[in-house]
Amino acid sequence: MSSMSQNDNILMIRATRRERLQRARRIWRLCCSVLLLSVTICCVSMRASWDVVDDSLSWAHSRRLASTGGCSSERQEWIRNGGWVLYVVGILYMFLGIAIVCDDYFVSSLEKICDKLGLSEDVAGATFMAAGSSAPELFSSGMSLISPDATNEIGISAIVGSAVFNMLFIVGATVLCAGCSLDLDWRPVTRDCMFYAMAVLTVLLIFYDGRITWYEGLICVLLYATYVLCMCYNDVLMRWMGGASKRPKQLMVPEPTPTTVPALRRADTRRQSRRPMREEVVEDEDKSFEWPDSSLGIPLHVISLPWRFAFHFSIPNCALKQRENWFAMTFLASISWISLISYCMVSWAARVGCVIGIPEVVMGTLVVAAGTSIPDALGSIAVAKAGEGDMAVANAVGSNIFDIWLGLGLPWLIILPTKPGRMISIQTSQLIPSMSILFGVLLLYYLMLFFNRWQLTRSAGIVFMCTYVVFACYCIFFVWLRDVYKVD
Repeated sequence: MSSMSQNDNILMIRATRRERLQRARRIWRLCCSVLLLSVTICCVSMRASWDVVDDSLSWAHSRRLASTGGCSSERQEWIRNGGWVLYVVGILYMFLGIAIVCDDYFVSSLEKICDKLGLSEDVAGATFMAAGSSAPELFSSGMSLISPDATNEIGISAIVGSAVFNMLFIVGATVLCAGCSLDLDWRPVTRDCMFYAMAVLTVLLIFYDGRITWYEGLICVLLYATYVLCMCYNDVLMRWMGGASKRPKQLMVPEPTPTTVPALRRADTRRQSRRPMREEVVEDEDKSFEWPDSSLGIPLHVISLPWRFAFHFSIPNCALKQRENWFAMTFLASISWISLISYCMVSWAARVGCVIGIPEVVMGTLVVAAGTSIPDALGSIAVAKAGEGDMAVANAVGSNIFDIWLGLGLPWLIILPTKPGRMISIQTSQLIPSMSILFGVLLLYYLMLFFNRWQLTRSAGIVFMCTYVVFACYCIFFVWLRDVYKVD
């Protein structure tokens, strides 16, 4: 009896120590999250205050200061002498960090918020889950308005480039990797394409006079609210368009093979079907530090360890069962990290482009856009190999609506009131043609589906991939090297 009571006491002491340790860890993460959020808010406030004080400067002069911040004489020489390589490595590392924080923490907090609010799948997919998939584009657009080294053109062009990347590269790669033709439902495709065309037309009208005001951002946000409202009645709309709402089946679906989904899987956050909830973790442990099964994933895992350690000690992981009620703190801490990473990413991209001679619109359209969208591409390919290619294609199109209306409109609405005159001037010589290209890409996508009877074949995927290569060559040879739009 005495030995049993002694063992019970030992177990109680261990349990008490474990509980105290867990409480200390929670307090530490809470303090780190609050501190990180406070630093981010202070930086944004200081930058906004500086802009208000600088109201006496003319718009042309202040714009010149912003556009040349990355090429100041103090920094230009050492960057040209090889320092730009460090910036390039830093940009790539920022891509990795923003993918990890979005996948492992931000999306998990959004899932919990959707569950707590009791949102339907369609509404959740059009709001919070779309935000999880498009967070890098959203914050890149916002940070381009704050960073003294960049102008809003790099944020706008990043969203334009991401939209082209989504519709051409991701859709093409998804079809090619699916191993079969994808049979899509024409009703959600038509709905999304109509809203996408409205979004592109809205931004074209905003860019027409070369100025952007805060109330134009409000218009974009309200238009996205109409899209969310439409998703609230999606079942009614689908029945009105014809037939009961049902998920299309794929043709010639091969036997699914065991597929290891890569660590970067933000594309699993789908608009039309809620991202599958991760397997509940019974034990209170973080499995992000486990070594990958494949030897090919070990180098990436080793490189990502600094990010994982930083996030582990500063963000409470609400995906774990014992911390699922910490979703609000996970949400705030994730936003702080995404803001900080996006700020560095946009600023460094602007500096590298300025020193090497690459216009901001090209850096945004190709470099920043591809870097923030590659995790989506990897996730879409993995999902397609698992037999869910139709959902990956639907996400690629639908996320563009969020990127354009909310990814551009929300930063304009929040940040522009702190700017002198509550507006900014932009260079539209290349942005307007790029937005027109979005119309052409949308038309190509819809017409190919229409004439193929709403089937995406491998030949269509090859056409989409080749079209993106043509678009990249156009940006490099015409916009950058020949400078046909005088954007330098």
